[in-house]
Amino acid sequence: MSERIFKLYSPLTGELYQAGEYEYEDSADEYNGEELLLYAEEIEKAVKAYTDNGTEDLMKYFYESDYVKQHVRSLVPSVEVWNGRLYGCTTVRADEDLSEPGWDKLMDYLAGQYSDGWGEGFEQREIETEDGLLYVHFWQDHDFDFTVEEVTPAKKYEITDIAHPKDPSLHRIRALTRVSETVGPGTLGGYVQSEENLTQENDGAWIYGDAICCENAIVTTGAFLTGQARVSGSALVSNEAEIGGQGRVRDRAVVSGGTVQEGAVVCGDAVIRKNQITGAVPLVEGHATVMGVVAGAVYLGADAFILPGNTVDNPTNSVLAINGTHVRLYSIEQVKPPKAPER
Repeated sequence: MSERIFKLYSPLTGELYQAGEYEYEDSADEYNGEELLLYAEEIEKAVKAYTDNGTEDLMKYFYESDYVKQHVRSLVPSVEVWNGRLYGCTTVRADEDLSEPGWDKLMDYLAGQYSDGWGEGFEQREIETEDGLLYVHFWQDHDFDFTVEEVTPAKKYEITDIAHPKDPSLHRIRALTRVSETVGPGTLGGYVQSEENLTQENDGAWIYGDAICCENAIVTTGAFLTGQARVSGSALVSNEAEIGGQGRVRDRAVVSGGTVQEGAVVCGDAVIRKNQITGAVPLVEGHATVMGVVAGAVYLGADAFILPGNTVDNPTNSVLAINGTHVRLYSIEQVKPPKAPER
């Protein structure tokens, strides 16, 4: 699940009613974004308090464009120092850059929110400062516009101090951003030895439960590990690959599609991938071992063994099942679906 983050900067102004000997002055001093830097901390706290600690999403009120609603996930107002001034800052999380008409729709909506909706409510809130009462405006009736800046995505996860109970070189990961529907910021994952083991790109790849990726192995591009799976050596797990249960992928093996679970082992120079014609992927489970190439709708179970240099690539939509010494071809309806990995 990809994510792109944009910040929309807009000018701020304010009025400060200075504290007199007994009460506040009747007239206010006008402040621009540069002068408001003096009160940046107080303004930031006020915005967070007004938006339930910075979690308010203005997209919940947006109905102007189905296209924008489809692609924009959230719209959160805040303030931020930018180019030497304090600006209004709206953080936009989307799954892609918007078209020009899409940005226009979004900016028109925000301008309305800041003039008559959210911003109208905020500008009526008193912000107490050591110099008096400050009122801040996200909207001005002249020289108002938005400047769009795309933010370089932050790291997807951090490596925590939580060490593996049997191997202190391995540590749990913690999500720093939303990785998938089930993994949000703060979610603990499995174990890695270094950041080389799991990509930091927001590509959906993740390590769940007590699964491990270590040494020079890599999990990337939407793949995931679950249960107590272990990926090691110089192995690569990517794309539509799922490694679960007690599944093992090691040495120089590449798994770019399909499911490896239970006690199955993929090792040596093995390759597990989809068939280029059908797009079907293998299911390897039981105590099967793969040291060759397996592709397409292939089921390996029991003690099935694919030797180095051997290729099993099924170009049909029927399932080629190899259970130990038994080989049969089934229709897809006759084959049990793979077990759903526990995440």
